[in-house]
Amino acid sequence: MNTHIILVNWNSLIKTRRCLRSLEELVAAPAKVWVIDNGSEDDSASELARHLAASPLRAELICTGVNLGFGGGCNVGIERALSEGADSIWLLNNDAVAAADALVALQARMESDPSIGAVGSVIYDLHHPKRTLVWGGGRVVLWAGLSTHFSHATTQDRLDYLTGASLLLRCEALERVGNFDSQNFFMYWEDTDLCLRLRAASWKLAVADASRIWHEHSSSLGKAHPLKDYYVTRSAGAFLKKYSKVPRAAWFLGTSVRIISRLLQGQTANWVAIRAAWYGKDFFPAEARGNSPGQGQSRKRPILKLAIESNTLQGKRAGIGHYTEQLSLALQARPDVDIRYFSWRESSAEAPKPVGLILPRRRPRQWLNKIPMGREVQLRLQRYQLQALKKHWQPDLVLGTNYVLPKSNMPSVVVVHDLSHLRYPEFHPPGRVRFLVRHLAASMRRAEMVVTVSRFSKSELLHFFPDLAGRVRVIYPGISERFWQAPTDEQLRALSIALNGESRPYLLFLSTLEPRKNISRLLQAYTMLPEQLRQEYPLVMVGQMGWQESSFAPLLEKLLARKEVIMAGYLRDELLPALYHRAHAFLYPSLYEGFGLPPIEAMACGCPVLVGNVASLPEVCGPAASYCDPYRIESMAQAICDVLKHPKSVGRREISQEWSLQYSWGNAAGEFRNIFDELLDTKRGYQPSRAVGEGAGCILPDSTTRP
Repeated sequence: MNTHIILVNWNSLIKTRRCLRSLEELVAAPAKVWVIDNGSEDDSASELARHLAASPLRAELICTGVNLGFGGGCNVGIERALSEGADSIWLLNNDAVAAADALVALQARMESDPSIGAVGSVIYDLHHPKRTLVWGGGRVVLWAGLSTHFSHATTQDRLDYLTGASLLLRCEALERVGNFDSQNFFMYWEDTDLCLRLRAASWKLAVADASRIWHEHSSSLGKAHPLKDYYVTRSAGAFLKKYSKVPRAAWFLGTSVRIISRLLQGQTANWVAIRAAWYGKDFFPAEARGNSPGQGQSRKRPILKLAIESNTLQGKRAGIGHYTEQLSLALQARPDVDIRYFSWRESSAEAPKPVGLILPRRRPRQWLNKIPMGREVQLRLQRYQLQALKKHWQPDLVLGTNYVLPKSNMPSVVVVHDLSHLRYPEFHPPGRVRFLVRHLAASMRRAEMVVTVSRFSKSELLHFFPDLAGRVRVIYPGISERFWQAPTDEQLRALSIALNGESRPYLLFLSTLEPRKNISRLLQAYTMLPEQLRQEYPLVMVGQMGWQESSFAPLLEKLLARKEVIMAGYLRDELLPALYHRAHAFLYPSLYEGFGLPPIEAMACGCPVLVGNVASLPEVCGPAASYCDPYRIESMAQAICDVLKHPKSVGRREISQEWSLQYSWGNAAGEFRNIFDELLDTKRGYQPSRAVGEGAGCILPDSTTRP
């Protein structure tokens, strides 16, 4: 179907942008998206123009210049869509996010019966994703002046209306019955009026139960805002006048129910608003008088007070620890960011120190991971430390780089690197899997934004958690600048000592030794190499022991005895550039990676890289790596032989190093800072001030398109 989508924006840049991002993930792209800026008083129009210019969607921004109400704003888009040949129009609230297959499901339901004039979706609560708000629509009780939503599946004949939060309209039906009645309905009841007109013209209403939408309920004004009650009451009066046999009595009953409810809740301002609507008077709440917050103000970027969860910075640092360290350093280098760190043990202005040259006197305190429910205890202690930090420092925002953040009422961003615990739970200790299954979903849904490290990981997130659509951003991590620099003589000497004087060129594997790194198959593939190659090129394995080492321990012991494998253990970061520079090739046949930093580090050092052709690795490594099938030992062995037969060439080294340059921690920190600004703008109630109008990419409707 030739479907056009219409979004109406009013002073809600962040929500509209989130909705647009969810539309970018639709499995079938719409013919066009119309974004109607409905007389916003902030500067969201210019920001939306900027967003649409970079969006893969075929989209256009129309500025009405004045607030035409929901129906009036939609009518502007409807007329434009009809003029460009649309055969169906999807009206979607800008504070909603759509599942990737939401539009396909709507279209399939409409195409199943040519007499269907409108199709609704199943609407879920954005903040409680399993809670159904509306099953398509509901019923109208005309004598009582009330309407009620269905929250469960029902038969098609019981539907009096479909909610305008997500509504696919057949253009043929619209041309017969007309658009929204914007003269009588500024907000609320206009979708019910249109549906009753469709039914009166013999068009059917239907629900596509496979079309899932997550909606931030009543986000425009709030559930109990006086203006909401004002417009609901006023529109109810207009609706009942058109359809009820006893309109005044029905309006009185419905209004009385609303007044009693508000008085019982102590909301006297709402009673004033309802009374104004009853008597046909205008109503302006105190906060609506004067300019909107931030209107006409130029933007000055404030110092951001950022709290970073730092559990992974304690002790020996693995992949996420290195990620947290480098991102923190890049953010701290910015003059507009002030950072505090919190872990389960403490909060501090200084990051925990990494393990250095001198061995610690005591083992790092990892006992909490060993006792039953240790991770749960850590999370509770983290929450205590975060609350203490809030009291004496008051952070603007909390950043979690390791999947799960403790509960708090502060805005947060959480980084999710991959979902291997769901795809391959056997790759992880059972306790870790149970912890993530219990807490990850809640942590992501509490967060204002979820950041992940590759497009592959984003697709995984949206597969398992479709309600996150529009709230997942991809920010590629970087690598330290030291990997682009030649190692010093001191580093080379220290590396030689760490390798017990080993002088042969070697194949390198670097990672935590755990099942998903495919170590067992790697060792088997290495044993298939000719003995002469194994003697000439030993396999150096660097990294701390993970778990389930028993699966590859017998073979590893044999190779160690023949000095064909060298176990270097955990090496401090300063030695890694020298380690990569001396390697003949870097082997990384991992079965599942969210990103995979070590191959990019090796490329920056000019080291040839062999990786598995699965998960994120083809996306991240691109044409600069060689590939193998990590599930086939023969494929891996052949690929290793090919790497050994082709020694380092200047051209290959230049390709690898050039590819690695795109991964910069400075760029990553800048992208994170932009996300933080978006979130804080929402909390503070303003957006950056820029000129609004045609120069900002905003098209003004002409008189023929105004309803």
